[in-house]
Amino acid sequence: MTKFYILGFLILILSLIAFSPAVDAGCSCSGGTWDPSAFLNSELGTGQPVQSGSAQDSAAGNSGSVTDKPIDRVASFPNGKILKSMKSVSSSDVVIDVSNGGSYATSHIKKAIHIPTKDFLNGEGKLNTDEELAKVLGDSGVSIDNSIVLYGSKESSGEAEFAFLVLRYLGQKDVKLLDGSLADWKAAGLPEEVSENKKPAVEYKPAVMPELMADYEYVKSGQAQIIDVRPFVEFGQGRIPGSTALDPSNVIKGEKIKKGDDLSGIFSRLDKDKPIVVYSDDYSRSALVWYALQLMGYNASIYTWEDWKAHEATDVQAGTAPASEDAAGSKYTKLGTT
Repeated sequence: MTKFYILGFLILILSLIAFSPAVDAGCSCSGGTWDPSAFLNSELGTGQPVQSGSAQDSAAGNSGSVTDKPIDRVASFPNGKILKSMKSVSSSDVVIDVSNGGSYATSHIKKAIHIPTKDFLNGEGKLNTDEELAKVLGDSGVSIDNSIVLYGSKESSGEAEFAFLVLRYLGQKDVKLLDGSLADWKAAGLPEEVSENKKPAVEYKPAVMPELMADYEYVKSGQAQIIDVRPFVEFGQGRIPGSTALDPSNVIKGEKIKKGDDLSGIFSRLDKDKPIVVYSDDYSRSALVWYALQLMGYNASIYTWEDWKAHEATDVQAGTAPASEDAAGSKYTKLGTT
């Protein structure tokens, strides 16, 4: 009898095991891993899901479900290599805070040095000479061989983009903009500090790329598409003939450059096979749009409204140009507000 009881008990146990639900091998309820920095390469705070039918859905097994996989912002741009996601910043990078206010003294990325963009300009607001620009960088301990990461007080200020323009103009090959603000960096729990950082002075040897700075003759030749990024009231008072107006705020969403798809819509009326000149009376405004064009793979350069006015005045005095501006072909276009 005892044998029958034991046999029945064993059969009962085996039955319970056979009919119990299988454990999901992919369960993350316990024993799994979670990368708290995984979101840093996506748009912070958007929480945008990947739509069903996307390549990411297919990779997930064509289940048709919506996932929360972060969007890779860097990969959304044709020339995303000039943008640096926060999680990819390393100790080998020279991080430069280029803000002009007092934010550096309050807080900055750990080990970041401070080179305000105002140091690139003279007392009249004009760009310093090549030698003077190189001295600013060399005195701050920056070499042309360094891997540089730039950030400003906020993306919409255009400070970081202006610094990027200067460094590229001087021939700095490895230079990128941080994809995010200092506030984003802090929100991600990444290291910050308040103490000032200094690097030993070095000799900065520029390899100037003059094609990034357009001149009067080139602008007047009609070879390039001309974009005016000054306030519209100033555009209405006078502009380079044939120019198109664009508000720099159109390339910004929150405190970041808009994603590639959005910029593609904004610039859709531009001919990608024809060079572009961006001009203003403010380098930061010009550089903001210029950098967005760089991200999208356009061939763009910078010009200044002051230089145009000076040459036009000289031509009028010499009798080689009419005294009144011929604005034929000039038009106001926001080039999209995506």
